[in-house]
Amino acid sequence: MKDKIKSFTSIFYTPVLIYFIFFVAISLIAIATATPLAHMQYPGQAFVRRQIIFFSVGAVATIAVLFFEIKYIRYIRWFLYGICLLLLGVIFIGGQNAVCPSPPGTTIPCINNATRWINLPGFQVQPSEFMRIVLILIVADIIQKHNEKILHESRTFKSDFWLIMKSIVVLLPAIAFIWIQPDSGISILILLTAAFMLVTAGIKWTYILLVAGLAGVVAITFVNLVVYNPDFLTNIVIFDRNIFSPHQFNRIHGWQDPFGSGDVGRHLSQGLTAMGTGGLFGHGFQSAAVFFPEAHTDFIFAAIGMDFGLIGSVIVVVVSLLFNFSVLNIAVLNRDHYNSHVCVGIFASLMTQQFWNMGMILGLIPITGVTLPFVSHGGSSILASMIMLGLILSSHIEGLTHKRNTTIFREDILYLEEKDLAE
Repeated sequence: MKDKIKSFTSIFYTPVLIYFIFFVAISLIAIATATPLAHMQYPGQAFVRRQIIFFSVGAVATIAVLFFEIKYIRYIRWFLYGICLLLLGVIFIGGQNAVCPSPPGTTIPCINNATRWINLPGFQVQPSEFMRIVLILIVADIIQKHNEKILHESRTFKSDFWLIMKSIVVLLPAIAFIWIQPDSGISILILLTAAFMLVTAGIKWTYILLVAGLAGVVAITFVNLVVYNPDFLTNIVIFDRNIFSPHQFNRIHGWQDPFGSGDVGRHLSQGLTAMGTGGLFGHGFQSAAVFFPEAHTDFIFAAIGMDFGLIGSVIVVVVSLLFNFSVLNIAVLNRDHYNSHVCVGIFASLMTQQFWNMGMILGLIPITGVTLPFVSHGGSSILASMIMLGLILSSHIEGLTHKRNTTIFREDILYLEEKDLAE
């Protein structure tokens, strides 16, 4: 136990913790400044106090991951996958006849036309937030075992194809359950994260570019059909709630014309207005100059831009980039390949989520229910981010231990060789 606790001191040799502390400060200040807007939707709630509780519970989860160690978490990856899949299945069954908005006390509540949560005594859980972490652990294991069997120079189209197919078999059930909640945001994040992990695993870029090109053509065609020829889609099965809901179609309409589509584009138009009026230094703390929904969660970046201007927004972007770079640095320097793949997955997940959250507020991509990691208010979001922080720090510790043991082993071999020559 003493050795384990002593090994924890190595986490102070990585800047990840410093950037995390910045995230905590940014989160609490941002939620505090967004509270007047949030109280217009949810009166009387102590959002800052709740966020402090979420971070405290998350800190316990981070320490638990450090004690348990990532190499042992790897052993129970399928057990965790089964639990998350079971919870997603419960949400699917319970959400079939859900009434939105749901009355208080509903086990599977419908909030903003989505059923993503399970109400437990005292708290609410969003299983999709944890499923994407479990999928990172599983895809990393698939990649590691595949690369151990097939060396890079021996890879062929067939071997790369099977690696992709093995990953899809694991990803597809989870993505299907998450998509029909509906939660297209998390579904897309999972796909992009897995794609990034497969690229760094050594799959030829030509295959990835081909698939990405086809996906891009399909996405552009679909958006244009939604905007210019919606009747074509409504006349086929694709408009079914379990595939694409009217709410998701409205999000695309609102994204294409936020200021001219009425209530459909109100979220984006108000968010753009808030960001635009912030100027260089913003309106000031708790200005509430422009109202927009979910100011403390999905639209926290708009609250920062409105009250603290371009300066505040740039600070958030810079801290996010520095944190991501530190995670990627741990992945590159880690000699344990499994840990390296896990860190790459976490890097891709965080980077994609940050870009999506900021991009949707700036009108670059459609609005989905994607939070800003380590910043937005939310129990599941913060807890999932803190678990990822624990995996990052655990990878860092195990990487240093592996490096130290390798160095000692080489020094012992060198000593024995020199001793043999002397004799």
